[in-house]
Amino acid sequence: MGLLNALRLRGLFVKLVLMFVIVGFSALLLVSMVMSQFSSSRNESSIRDFLNGLDRQQLNALATGVDPRDRNACNALASKIFWNTVQAGIKGVSDFGVMFSDFYSGRLQVQIVDSQGLLCATLPEATPLLTKAMTEARQSPQPIPVYRDDEDWAMVTPVSLPNAANTQALIGFHYWSQWQLYDEIASATVYDYIRTFILIGSMGASVAALFVWRLYRRIKRATNAADQWADGDLRARIKDGSKDEFGRLVERFNNMADAISKSFDMQKALAISVERNRIARDLHDTAKQRSFVLGLKLTELEYEAQGHAPLLPTVESARRLADHLQQDLENVVSGFNLPAIADFGLYETLLRSVGDLLSGSGIQWSINWPQDTRDAFDSAPETAQELLMIMHEAVANALRHAQCHAIRIECKPGPRWHWNISDDGQGFDIGSAPFGMGLSNMRWRANTLPGGIITITSQPSGTSVDVSFKPPAAM
Repeated sequence: MGLLNALRLRGLFVKLVLMFVIVGFSALLLVSMVMSQFSSSRNESSIRDFLNGLDRQQLNALATGVDPRDRNACNALASKIFWNTVQAGIKGVSDFGVMFSDFYSGRLQVQIVDSQGLLCATLPEATPLLTKAMTEARQSPQPIPVYRDDEDWAMVTPVSLPNAANTQALIGFHYWSQWQLYDEIASATVYDYIRTFILIGSMGASVAALFVWRLYRRIKRATNAADQWADGDLRARIKDGSKDEFGRLVERFNNMADAISKSFDMQKALAISVERNRIARDLHDTAKQRSFVLGLKLTELEYEAQGHAPLLPTVESARRLADHLQQDLENVVSGFNLPAIADFGLYETLLRSVGDLLSGSGIQWSINWPQDTRDAFDSAPETAQELLMIMHEAVANALRHAQCHAIRIECKPGPRWHWNISDDGQGFDIGSAPFGMGLSNMRWRANTLPGGIITITSQPSGTSVDVSFKPPAAM
């Protein structure tokens, strides 16, 4: 199973092999082009040295007593010089014998010439390039001129003959790119070693450089994201679209960051809920109880003050203030003691909070929220908490001031979501209303939402608080 995973086309192993093959062929092509140029220059030098090294005394001895103007004698002399040259080449240049068959295609020729022109030549006829070279060599002052045609070249060396003035043998050699000539077998082995070393070295270095460079870039992106995570920014993600082993590892790290971020959000929401419950308990066990006792004492004092008419209005006013204080503390404790969103979700928390807040008030209430979007805030507990507190403040204001009979809460999904709390109460003049902490808190909470905007409208038929914001990330 491990072998099958390693051989999958998207695996690093296969990518490395494919890269090695591609780079290897590219390096082979490049090295071949370089070596071709090097071989051509080297072979040119080898043939020049070979022709310069011909035993001219031996060739002159072959021509002794031969009249080159005699057609048959001329042909025989040209043939002897041809074979003498071949034997010298077989001894001095390796692979010369292997390529000997190509000489029958006119790539090696001997011509006997004098001042009048060509006397005779070996068969078969020379190649066009070699023919041109032999013709121009008759007038060239160079000892061994070179004639080129793209990658092919021809070289001709003259050998003076002793029998007649201005009579000489022209030995012409046509090199073409398919030939591989080496001076000695030993030097050929060293040449192969050098070429193989260059080829393998270039392939290995190219593959290592490309592979390490690409892997370094991917690791660098992962390192940058990890540094951002360490700084507390869990929104950072490693960008890697590959599906190989490293890509799957990156995907797991991104999923881990998502899980940690969600866990931190849940822990934060839970910590807020725990702290609110603690404050609620402390207020309930201290200030609320003392305000209740204070109300009882003022009630007793009001009863005792029945016989003291001047004191009675002051005592009644103090008792009413105590009742208001106790109701305010009740509202505060109820607000702080909101059910935990992390435990129940925003929709269920709404039901419990509104039910507790309006219990015994006689006010009818309803929540209109599409069923398929009720879990949208599970991944955004901070947004949910702010919306819950805006709702609580708006409902509490309606309960205390609006003298309403019904309260309606709506959540409307769309390009921008809307969170609306409306009542059918007596309304108020927004322009002249004191800008208290309640309205200020609602505006502040709305501004903390993504793209949050709060709009408050009021008329004699009721008040509406509308908060619009960007959709939660889950949607």
